[in-house]
Amino acid sequence: MVPEKRKIPSKCKQCAMLSADQAKELHGAQGDNCWNPAVCYSRRSHARHKDRRNQARAMKRSSVLAEEISIDIEEFADIYFATLIVYRAPGYETPVHSIGAEVWKGQEKRAVVKPVHCVGMVKSQVLSYTRKLLGVLNSNYGIKKFASLERLDPCLCPIKPCPHHTEI
Repeated sequence: MVPEKRKIPSKCKQCAMLSADQAKELHGAQGDNCWNPAVCYSRRSHARHKDRRNQARAMKRSSVLAEEISIDIEEFADIYFATLIVYRAPGYETPVHSIGAEVWKGQEKRAVVKPVHCVGMVKSQVLSYTRKLLGVLNSNYGIKKFASLERLDPCLCPIKPCPHHTEI
C-alpha cells in the first residue's frame, strides 16, 4: 500500500511567500493566531523549497539510469522570443520594483531592455509600460507576447541609484 501524500495547505503556501515578520503580523496574536514558532519556520521553508528539492532528488535518482540524448534544434535557431524580467519582492501582492526584458534568438541573447523603476506607478501604469515595451519588441523583432516571466528579488536590481542598494 502506497502512503497518501500530504498536501501543504494553501494558507501555508501563501504564508510562505511572505517575509517572517509579515507572516507573524498576519498570523500572530494580532491576526488569526495560527503562528507557531516551533513549526512555522521549517514549514514555511519546506513550502518554499519543496518543488526544487523534489526535482533535485528526482534528478539524482534518474541520473544513474539516464543517458544523454541530443536533439537537433537547428530549425528553432531563427526564432525570436522575449523574457520579461520583473524585480519584485516575494509575497502575495508585493509591488513591482522594476521591469526589464531580454530578447533571444534561439539560444543566443540578442538584446537587453534595461530595467525601469516602477516605484510610484499604479498597476495600470505598469501594464501600460509593459504594453509599450511589447509594441517596441513587435516592431523590431516581430515578438507579440513574452515567452516567459522571470521574477527576481529587488536587491538584484541593476539600476543605480536604487532604494534597495545602500551605497553611500
